[in-house]
Amino acid sequence: MKLTHIVGNTYVVETNMVSVGIYIFEDQQQCLLIDSGANPTQAEEIFNILSANGWGIYAIFNTHSHADHCGGNHYIQSKSQCKIYASATEAAFIENPILIPYSMYSAYPLKLLTGKFLMPQPSTVTNIISSNLELINNSPFKIIDLSGHSLGHLGIITPDQVLFVGDSLISIEALLTNPFLYLANPQQQLVTFDNLKSVVVPYYYLSHGGLAENFPAIIDANYNLLLTIIDLILDIIRTPAGLETIIKEIIVRQGLQVNRNHYFRLSAGISAFLSYLCNNGQAKVFSENNNLYYQAVVEKFK
Repeated sequence: MKLTHIVGNTYVVETNMVSVGIYIFEDQQQCLLIDSGANPTQAEEIFNILSANGWGIYAIFNTHSHADHCGGNHYIQSKSQCKIYASATEAAFIENPILIPYSMYSAYPLKLLTGKFLMPQPSTVTNIISSNLELINNSPFKIIDLSGHSLGHLGIITPDQVLFVGDSLISIEALLTNPFLYLANPQQQLVTFDNLKSVVVPYYYLSHGGLAENFPAIIDANYNLLLTIIDLILDIIRTPAGLETIIKEIIVRQGLQVNRNHYFRLSAGISAFLSYLCNNGQAKVFSENNNLYYQAVVEKFK
């Protein structure tokens, strides 16, 4: 775990799972964390690094509610009584983390989905925010709607003009290793790509990938993969297919490595793409002989 200076008062703590942004307020005594690490152990290390530099924690800004981004909330809030900022949608999951595996499994989840890697300890969101200019401890931050990866995902631009994009973009290297986009809403993600293209700042930081050297290329790579997945699913469902068949084909065609936990996450992601296609008239869903099938709409597919 390493503290790295970006520019001005903006730093990051780089971990082996996800990077945590830090903005030091003008008094040089308090800071804002951008996400909090994946678990209490990481949070303790981050807390100790900050304490060693004489920085107290004023607040945590959560980009979204996935455990690797808010898994340290509970520990840090209990130690510092800090505020927590999040969107209304993500706040529901942060305060009620059972909703995370519940939304993935569509029912009370299997025990294997309730571990710390998917379901963090609950914490209290003190400030509900949306895309806007937000004063945090009297310092101006620009909040950007980057929903798609999750329903209420937010990005933040520090006063040093560093944009933290959370998981709204994945590095090109990561896409080559695991060519799939885990989205809650592909329709929203397409809007997010446009939003990101309109943001011009000197520094862009990916939670998984670090500082972006060629930001437009990263947006294009993510956008192209989204379109590839859409075309791939449409090709699979030229002939009616059930969800399990579609999942299997995606795994084989994209060369994905999947364990039990990954399988449920992949199933949720593919379901999001199927919703997008059906809601936009490119596919239909129907039941036949007590089975549920998806099929591409021929006129839209041509």
